[in-house]
Amino acid sequence: MTRDIIAIIICFKPNHERLRGLIDAISDSVGCIVLFDNGGLDVAKLAGVDAEKILLESPGENVGLATPLNFACEYGAKNGFRFLISFDQDSTPPMEMISILERELVAYQSKNARAVAIGPQLVDVRDGKETISPFVRFGKIGISKWSGDGTEPVSQLITSGCMVDLSVWGAENRFNDELFIDFVDNNWCWRMVRKRYVVLGTSRARMPHELSEEIKESSYISLNKYGWIRRYFQMRNSVYHLVHESLSVAQRLYLLRAMVVVFLSSVISDERPLQSVRGCLRGFAHGLVGRMGAYR
Repeated sequence: MTRDIIAIIICFKPNHERLRGLIDAISDSVGCIVLFDNGGLDVAKLAGVDAEKILLESPGENVGLATPLNFACEYGAKNGFRFLISFDQDSTPPMEMISILERELVAYQSKNARAVAIGPQLVDVRDGKETISPFVRFGKIGISKWSGDGTEPVSQLITSGCMVDLSVWGAENRFNDELFIDFVDNNWCWRMVRKRYVVLGTSRARMPHELSEEIKESSYISLNKYGWIRRYFQMRNSVYHLVHESLSVAQRLYLLRAMVVVFLSSVISDERPLQSVRGCLRGFAHGLVGRMGAYR
């Protein structure tokens, strides 16, 4: 039921036409849409959308991902919503996706009440190709990927398209504000799984999603393209988890591989490789000493 679900769209210098399309796609499936303005949102350019459902929150600065998620979770829990679903500003979910996610999560909860979150199968449709992003599963040592049919437990979800049961959200299960952006979603899922909750992925809902500005693929590795500030957060938060968090061997191997991909992508893919490498090195140093929060 739409009254059960609150959505949040986290905005930073958005393309307003794409944002309008996202609002139109989800409006009939939710009871409230939080537009969280991290900067650059012009509400006047959204004239004609379902204004009755929109709650605008503008902190006056970019506060990252975790703080908006915590705001929406708290607002939703206090106002009687059962589920929160979060989106990036350029997400393009099919209109039926939210109802499918809710149905699959509720059905799984009837068998296992520890299920607390679900996410769709992500598909990158750039360059005329459909590239499926498989779900990740961690064993004690090994890492496996799953993209089969149905709804199954997985180890992590990305923020965009993730539906969370608000009954589990609270002081001990908040998103980590200090991470600011990268690994906010991974960190929350990893903590929930350590507490023996269940995080689900489903192929019954699919969502087009671009994981970076550009992807360069070879036989051995996929390199992505970002700006230097994202390289800082990617490297810092990877190192922070390795040094300061309680992780399995498989998760540590996953992070080490991520660090290699970030560094190689900085050199090979980014428009300003020298700046990106500097961002990586500074992020590495800050992660070691636990200097967190927004970039200062």
